[in-house]
Amino acid sequence: MTEVTSDVFRLAMAHFATGVAVVTAEGAQGEQGATISALSSVSLDPLTLLICVNRASATCRAVEHAGRFALSILSREQEAVARHFALPSGGKDDAVPMHRHEDGRLFVKDALVEIGCTVVETLRGGTHEIFLARPDHITMNPRADAAPLLYFRGSFSLSG
Repeated sequence: MTEVTSDVFRLAMAHFATGVAVVTAEGAQGEQGATISALSSVSLDPLTLLICVNRASATCRAVEHAGRFALSILSREQEAVARHFALPSGGKDDAVPMHRHEDGRLFVKDALVEIGCTVVETLRGGTHEIFLARPDHITMNPRADAAPLLYFRGSFSLSG
């Protein structure tokens, strides 16, 4: 048996393929965004999903400030978008095509799915905040050939 350390745990969890999304929110310092893979549906009654965001990030502070966020689930063609939003907060600029929903939330253009969310509860999870949220609106990409961007073994590829 392997001793459970943070490195071993990280390696083990890298074997769990996940979808990739970008979360954005308007904070006191303006619009912030981050790439996340910690996203899950929680309940159908009431409708609830969760995201996990590093507590030290500007995006976490923006979600806390706004009490709501935009979630863009990325397509296979959007690896560059995922890499862009994985940069520290200072790296955000107009390099990524975005669009603003009528409610003011900012989404990645041509994402597989857009979900506008309102935070209903916040929990602490180590270095991260866990935001439980209610979906307010959902828009799905109509392209029948659109496939998700997946993250596996530290890369955006299932071949690992």
